[in-house]
Amino acid sequence: MKLWIDINAGNEIQGKTFSARVVVDSIQELADYYEVDTRPILTLKEGTSNISLRVNDDYQDLGVEKIEDDQEIFTSSDVVTTIEYFDGTNEELQTVDKVDTTQTGVYYITYQVTDRSGNIGQVVRVVTVNNDTPPSIKLVGDATITLGQRDYYKEQGVEVEENDKSFIIGEVKTKVIGTYTVRYIVVDSNGNLASVIRTINIDKPYQEELLSGAYPELTDNLIPITIEENGTVKRASTLSTWYSYQEQKWANVVVLKEENKEYENNEVILEEDIESYFVWIPKYKYKLFNMGEYNNQTSFQETTPPTIEVQFGLTNTSNSNSGECTTPGVAGEIGSCKLNDYMTHPAFLAFNSNGFWVGKFETGYEGANTTKAAEINRPESDKIIIKPNVYSWRNINVGNAFQASYDYLRDEDSHMMKNTEWGAVAYLQHSKYGSQESVRVNNNSAYITGYASTVEPTKGYSSSSIDGNQYEAINPGQDGTYTVNYLNNQSNIASTTGNRSGIYDMSGGAWEYVMGYTTGASTSGGESGIISIYSDFFTNNQWQKYYDRYTSQSTNQYNNRILGDATGEMGPFGVEEDPDNNRRSKSSWYRDYAAFVDSSHPWFRRGGLYNGGSNAGIFDFDNHTDGVGDFISFRIVLTP
Repeated sequence: MKLWIDINAGNEIQGKTFSARVVVDSIQELADYYEVDTRPILTLKEGTSNISLRVNDDYQDLGVEKIEDDQEIFTSSDVVTTIEYFDGTNEELQTVDKVDTTQTGVYYITYQVTDRSGNIGQVVRVVTVNNDTPPSIKLVGDATITLGQRDYYKEQGVEVEENDKSFIIGEVKTKVIGTYTVRYIVVDSNGNLASVIRTINIDKPYQEELLSGAYPELTDNLIPITIEENGTVKRASTLSTWYSYQEQKWANVVVLKEENKEYENNEVILEEDIESYFVWIPKYKYKLFNMGEYNNQTSFQETTPPTIEVQFGLTNTSNSNSGECTTPGVAGEIGSCKLNDYMTHPAFLAFNSNGFWVGKFETGYEGANTTKAAEINRPESDKIIIKPNVYSWRNINVGNAFQASYDYLRDEDSHMMKNTEWGAVAYLQHSKYGSQESVRVNNNSAYITGYASTVEPTKGYSSSSIDGNQYEAINPGQDGTYTVNYLNNQSNIASTTGNRSGIYDMSGGAWEYVMGYTTGASTSGGESGIISIYSDFFTNNQWQKYYDRYTSQSTNQYNNRILGDATGEMGPFGVEEDPDNNRRSKSSWYRDYAAFVDSSHPWFRRGGLYNGGSNAGIFDFDNHTDGVGDFISFRIVLTP
């Protein structure tokens, strides 16, 4: 509790006793890392912010009346005062010691304090000195504007009656937290000046306490958005609560087709201006629920998947901490980990990041207006679109898919999704921060992104649409009998969150290649073509962070998993016959297909196919040669 005393209070208060009574209505338990941390607020004495004088008038600085802060109490000796002078002839300000009323000009007196956390509070008084009546100048818009970091800002200017010369001095950098002063000056034909100022506070962006530092990373290319229930996209102000993992609302951003295109805060962003959508996966540790040490199959049995316990934060788990273990991150190894230990998910270690952005949909091919037109085996990064209701880019080998992803947004370290990164999304989906249920299959056989089956499939893979595994081909943006498009609210069940904020197409649609391969392959890299693009891909350490390496040689070698990749931990594994009379390997989690990479099929593919039925799902994993396939796509990840 703090007792505020006027900054100019006299000595008569010395020796006085003050008392107060505090009534507590409720108690809220906050995490240890929670700290109120706001900018100090200064109030000018007598509220006078703009003083107009004539040459040779007397001037006495009034200073500030009070300073409010959430951390400490300031006195007048803590205030740093600076005076800048503008003489009316150029756009430069001079730092001076005092207001000199013997000469005309504008003086800007800045009063500033800094609290123990480095937050700066300031207020500015404008003093003009003229020979005659000053010209009229009036701000357009608010005198004080508060924005979040990287929010949109557009200067609104001023209104003036006489304008022989005018100046604007000051730059607002919304990327940098702080207080900015924009000075507007008008000079009339007689040399008299007038000035007004606008104060722009750039505050820390909204940071959900739950994430404990694993906050969304924004860049110039990544525009924060909110998505309404009808699919309308609006630019979000980072000062507002634009995401809430506590409420299963994950953070979303878009990349615009034109870098210079600007949208104001809360303005609707046109779909035709959007190139790609991405969703933030915050760094977390999870409690080990199954060590995934399976090396064979048993009679098929379906179990009820547990809710995975997740804790967000930036600190890596360690063997030296009770109840934790250091992440092994190596295929087949458990290190010192044991059941119920907390372990930092390996997807967050390779890039040493606060988290990563995942393509909200399977990657599409710009301009494709038919299913066939999106089958391109070339690394054309300029054709990448990640949107709903577009044709998924397929028939591309791993090498070209990786190069297209890698070249897409280099400043954000774009790359093709890794197997462990897929696992990180899957585990977050099955925590209390996701939908915690089987992700509904995209059963549109035209390979269009964002679709969802109207009913949960009850049967596995089938070469023809049957009761219990219905699918159909529907054009972009249209609904069918058994499948509905992204803008239909019924499609939300195909999202990792059960609402519009989640990630789509991770069940069904096209299979998706991920960067996870086995060194047990008969040829290095299989048919991926990646060595012909990057000859040192498997030998140069600079590439290692972009793929997960396994050593398995058989499809049943589930114990070769990397803890956290959502493969071996989904056991036990069994075999079940599908409607096409083929017996397939499945995990006990939702009967999703489960086949490990082997010597002939060295690369992982995830999610299943539109006709996979109950086999398809976010925990579905399979193997392939990594050559082209008109039924296989890929997904992009950013780690700015």
